[in-house]
Amino acid sequence: MGAKKQSLEPLRIEPALWTIQQVCAYLNISRAEFYRLNQTGAFAPLKVPLCRKVLYRKSEIQNWIEAACPHRKIWQSIKEQRR
Repeated sequence: MGAKKQSLEPLRIEPALWTIQQVCAYLNISRAEFYRLNQTGAFAPLKVPLCRKVLYRKSEIQNWIEAACPHRKIWQSIKEQRR
């Protein structure tokens, strides 16, 4: 029996939290557009403050998109119903 070759490449783990820059890249919007959407409530996912950084849950952003990107007030209501 032949021995399996082990990969020397490190295991790549996808981050669970995204920076604003990563969110913008995922949504294909500019940083200025992100701030405008966030200020008006059109961007619904809430930030996760951690170590002086502003981060967003990747899973929440993906779920928000699957729900057709509702306004923040509607999105918070949807999240409450899922609990």
